[in-house]
Amino acid sequence: MGTRVLVKSEWEVFFLQLHKQVEGKEMRIEVMGPTIGDQVLVDSAHLLGATYEPKQESLEILTNGMTHVVDKPQKISVEENEGEIFAIDVIDGAERHQLMTFA
Repeated sequence: MGTRVLVKSEWEVFFLQLHKQVEGKEMRIEVMGPTIGDQVLVDSAHLLGATYEPKQESLEILTNGMTHVVDKPQKISVEENEGEIFAIDVIDGAERHQLMTFA
């Protein structure tokens, strides 16, 4: 298992293809930061789609039940094993971690 940091030029294509790579998996979204603590936004849902908009500097994560928007992502790390994605950590402009895990 390894973690790789995505180059910003990869973000748009990576998120357009993400739903195909995690199809059928349950996902969890947590937001963690020093001022907000650890907040679970989505406990168990399927990813319907994800889009990074470079002009708006925003990442939209669409699940069955909600859309989560990350403004001004600064760093995106992907934990994977042999091409299978287990987790994505997005650090936003306020240095909060948006952790998406897949099972």
